[in-house]
Amino acid sequence: MFFVNNESKKMNKRKQYLKVLIAFCSLLILLFVNTCQKIDLTREAFVQTNSFSIGDGTITLTGTIIDLGEGISDHGFVMSLTPDPLTSSEIVLGLGSVSKTGQFTYNFSEAGGGVNFYFRAFATSGGETIYGESSDFSTPDLDVATQTATILSKSSAIINGAIINLGFESVTDHGFYWAEDPTPQNFSQNKISLGASAEATGFNYTLNELTPYTVYYFVAYAQNDSETKFGNVRSFKMENVWTRIGNFNGSARCRALTFSLADIGYIAGGHDAGSINDFYQFTPDPETWILLSSGSSPVYGTAFTIGNKAYVIDWNNLYEFNPDEGIWVPKTLFPGPARSEMFAFNIGNKGYVGGGGYWDGEKNVYYNDFWEFDPQDDITNGTDINGDPMGSWTQKVDFQGIGRLSGEGFSIATYGYVCSGYNDIDLNDFWQYDPFSIDNGPDANGNPMGAWSQKTDYPGPPGTEMVSFIIRNKAYLFNYELWQYDPLTENWKQMADFPGRPRYAPVGFAINNKGYVGTGTYNDGDGDMYLNDFWEYLPHQ
Repeated sequence: MFFVNNESKKMNKRKQYLKVLIAFCSLLILLFVNTCQKIDLTREAFVQTNSFSIGDGTITLTGTIIDLGEGISDHGFVMSLTPDPLTSSEIVLGLGSVSKTGQFTYNFSEAGGGVNFYFRAFATSGGETIYGESSDFSTPDLDVATQTATILSKSSAIINGAIINLGFESVTDHGFYWAEDPTPQNFSQNKISLGASAEATGFNYTLNELTPYTVYYFVAYAQNDSETKFGNVRSFKMENVWTRIGNFNGSARCRALTFSLADIGYIAGGHDAGSINDFYQFTPDPETWILLSSGSSPVYGTAFTIGNKAYVIDWNNLYEFNPDEGIWVPKTLFPGPARSEMFAFNIGNKGYVGGGGYWDGEKNVYYNDFWEFDPQDDITNGTDINGDPMGSWTQKVDFQGIGRLSGEGFSIATYGYVCSGYNDIDLNDFWQYDPFSIDNGPDANGNPMGAWSQKTDYPGPPGTEMVSFIIRNKAYLFNYELWQYDPLTENWKQMADFPGRPRYAPVGFAINNKGYVGTGTYNDGDGDMYLNDFWEYLPHQ
């Protein structure tokens, strides 16, 4: 009896435990269901600010709707000039309601240039506005640059500019202001308008009728509806420039003889397919060529001047040209060994020649002896057919460089100079002669023998048949390139590029502080072309 009652009690306890367990589980299920319903009911819209991109006049803003919440009545972007913009900001870019999540964009084109904007995405749900993170960007500004001018000739130049960035407004006009004043933008009468521009690009304008040695100032500009932007003011001076002038009136040729006396240039002889024997004079203002003679002038040799007369030496022959008489007259024969392609220059009222050589049938023979010619000596050799002194020769100290053909000689003040030449190879060494040095004792007449000193090598293209001219006590050597030598600093400086064809054996001289170069020969790959073009060089003032 006792055993039965005990089992019954155990069964009752199990039933009670089961009822409690069922009730607890029911409570958990109820709590879970109620919690899920509450989460669903309180779900909110969620928006994210992504990025921006700047195109040609347009800013593309990008955001993303992560969750629609209870529905979105409006979305888009807000922008301001201060951080953390809200819908009360200066610019609201609304896109209206939306029914699905995902990315959205807005193309904004009303921004001015050079402005820093803050922006953020927004979405409005249930009367509440939610924002993404704040970001910012800067719009490009209208940007214009003034670029270096290109001098075309002694009276024309190209001024250059560029629109670097159009900014965020259309360019309604662009161009230049120019004047002979450091503030050209103040001279509206010199405004050059090139009109509207739809792209960032370079632009230019050619100025004509400019004046040599005048400084001109110019500035590029560009404008839109909001502002006018200027580049930096630049300037250029009408100097160090080549200008092509009228062609030489004689036939095209190379290796002609050339010199200038006073304000007149002269060209004699030379060759093309054969020898040419004519004689022309040139005046620069106005540009005029006149044939002086045909058949009665030297054809080859080396020319130099003394005072108002010119001389040509070839082999042992020396000829003088007096422009007052207009004819060539033989002078005292050169007493050294016969040769061609000597160098020559004058110092004061004396002429100096040296170097040169000849072909002995097997090889070139080169000389480095050096001689002085005195045109006023009428005692030693008498007078010529016009009653003028025949002149005399005196040997001086030998040239201290190696012997050479076709060295280029010139003089500045009281010094003579020899540059380049040929001795089985093209040379570029450079030497100065001092006629008053007593380092080497006296000559046959009791005067100083003079002395040579080597100077800084010529840095241009080495070789022969180059030409030189002197302007304002500076030497200019032309051999495809133009180089200036300043005897005060003993420095070489490359000058303006020659715009004509490269050439060999041209002519060159100076008149009225301007240089002139022309004629010569050019090999086009099929053979030699003989040239007759002529160019004027305007040096630095």
